[in-house]
Amino acid sequence: MKIPGTTHLPALLERCKAVMIQRFSEAHINQEFDLIVFGGGVNGSGIARDASERGLKVLLLEKEDFGSGCTSESTRLIHGGLRYLEHLEFSLVRESLRERELLLKNASHLVKELELCIPVYKGDKRGPLLIKLGMLLYDLLSFDKTLPSHKMMYMDDFQEYEPGIKSNGLVGGAIYYDAQISYPERLCLENVLMAKNNGGVVLNHAEVVDVSVDLNKINSVDFVDRLNGTKHTVRGKVIVNASGPWVDSLCGLTKKDILRKIGGTKGSHIVVRKFDNGPKHALYVSAKSDGRPFFIIPWQEQKQNCYLIGTTDIPFSGDLDSLKASKDEIDYLINETNNILKDVKISHNDILYSICGVRPLPYVKKSDPGSITRKHFVLDHKNEGLDNFISVGGKLTTYRSLSEEAVDVVYRKLNYNFVSSKTKQIPLLRNVGSDVEHYKNTEAKLNGPKFNIDPKVVKHLIDLYGSEYLKVLEPVKENNKLGDFLNKSSMDIAAQVGFAVSNEEAYTISDVLLRRLTLGLCEGLGEDSIPYVADYLQKHLGYTKAEIDSQIKYYEDSVIKPRKI
Repeated sequence: MKIPGTTHLPALLERCKAVMIQRFSEAHINQEFDLIVFGGGVNGSGIARDASERGLKVLLLEKEDFGSGCTSESTRLIHGGLRYLEHLEFSLVRESLRERELLLKNASHLVKELELCIPVYKGDKRGPLLIKLGMLLYDLLSFDKTLPSHKMMYMDDFQEYEPGIKSNGLVGGAIYYDAQISYPERLCLENVLMAKNNGGVVLNHAEVVDVSVDLNKINSVDFVDRLNGTKHTVRGKVIVNASGPWVDSLCGLTKKDILRKIGGTKGSHIVVRKFDNGPKHALYVSAKSDGRPFFIIPWQEQKQNCYLIGTTDIPFSGDLDSLKASKDEIDYLINETNNILKDVKISHNDILYSICGVRPLPYVKKSDPGSITRKHFVLDHKNEGLDNFISVGGKLTTYRSLSEEAVDVVYRKLNYNFVSSKTKQIPLLRNVGSDVEHYKNTEAKLNGPKFNIDPKVVKHLIDLYGSEYLKVLEPVKENNKLGDFLNKSSMDIAAQVGFAVSNEEAYTISDVLLRRLTLGLCEGLGEDSIPYVADYLQKHLGYTKAEIDSQIKYYEDSVIKPRKI
């Protein structure tokens, strides 16, 4: 399966002049930036936000759409990494747990508490004593947490607590807490919008195609605006390569002898409908065939009710733009899920779609994928002949701390008066914080002659837009049709499309369906919503029918066909 949003459109899309000027002008980019960031995933967007908050002039370039690569292909967890304890990576677990706590506070509309169950069976690689020790260490390393501590259960109590799992051989289990981010694409987006609000220039659909190197420095960068085919040259004092699995590809543009940095592993997931007698809680399970942990996680529970099941961990060195979850991976996830379920068996027919991505892990020769560190890296290329070039990589949970460390390095290279990061103190753009109940108790505002909004829709919009959800709903006052659902599987309403285009840097059908709304992540992958979105984009962004048809074909070829099983 191709990663949605990471392959080239069939043809470069032309835009009308007025829209192009609105997107950016030559004045925006005809300056020397303090920092140019390659890649608009969660790490690149976090770096752009941090740097712009500290007062640096920042340009962010993303070849597809913000959050369209591995950010959107994750297991959608904000977690400490319980299994990292097996590899004695205590500092990584502590960092992850600290960052989890910050996200629960600073992105409370997006990041939510998640209760997980770990069943333990006779013969498991990780027995009750090892699980208990892991739980104690996890609690110890999260000493400043607001989440509950773990608890252990014997067989009968655990079976009663989680009746959906097999009882044969069950000896007990553990209950512990981490966090879930149902839509990490929107975490990425809010960082991008914060960077823009702080004066940064943030461009999606802007592909870096070349760099100019003068002795030991990159002195200019060429990128193509893929929405109109125009080529631009920009200058920056420091360049940060935050392109995830594509780090080595962009390093190659320098023509320097830079050693391989990424040894990515492929992770696939399947999404199935939530079924009767299935798990009540998220499960963290040891696979019977190889002992590798995997997750069965309730997801999108407001209307559709699904399980997200994964992930695999396979060394990958192929074409990043032609990824597909293999039959073996899908069979592995089905079989291991069925090994734990008590009263049901899932099959290929139950799968709504698959998700596949590559983790940007550091390159290690001949290493077991599970043992490769998930600790983030910030690599200065000075010793490889480039004084102003840095490459970074890391996991979703620790994106903020990676960003802080990377911008600290940028400051040292710029030799500016140092300014400390503010990202621990400043919440995300739309954070609801301790006022979450205030936002949930606003139904009175949304019912009456001008509004008649389902309370479930309100909750859905708060989960996506946080404190700005009423801005999304404002047009419904004038046109009640904008409060209509866009399909039967999602809680998304028509007003969200206009908000995405006007306020969230959405330019294509894929941008809207996959990374602004939830339509592309529901049953049917948003196919029945394409006509409405296509019509809106054509009317409001000036696309021709041929251009819209090209976008529709792209979505069908790169999302609908590959994701369906």
